Amino acid sequence: MRTTTVIAAFFGVFLLGAGAFAISAALDSPRTLMSRGDYDRERGAIEDQARAVLVQCRDTDRQAREVCRTQARADRRVRMAELDARYFGTVEARAKVRLARARARFDVAKAMCAGRSGTRRLECLSAARSEMARSKAGAKLAAT
Repeated sequence: MRTTTVIAAFFGVFLLGAGAFAISAALDSPRTLMSRGDYDRERGAIEDQARAVLVQCRDTDRQAREVCRTQARADRRVRMAELDARYFGTVEARAKVRLARARARFDVAKAMCAGRSGTRRLECLSAARSEMARSKAGAKLAAT
């Protein structure tokens, strides 16, 4: 083979490889509905607000403090899932929002049940678990 043919073949292979790499990179990166800067800014605002609410929870008595903390963490989790859903805009992200809401309701209900005792506490926890199961089933059904 002539050296010009070999050089042309290597150059062609290089161009095809670079093109394939560029196409692969374009397909692998998820498209978003908002810029990364906006996402980071809103994420920071959610974190700041969650910290502020947790600080306010310190001023309450023990049982109310736990409910307040649980509510603040649950609210943060739901808001972060909603932000991710707005950022990615996928069906999977929307399903994660539904699951985060269900989990938040369960966590808050469980924290509220902790203040009760005996059978009232068991009934409260049972109701919270059944509500959680219904919410999860509904979220999974909506995702399909």
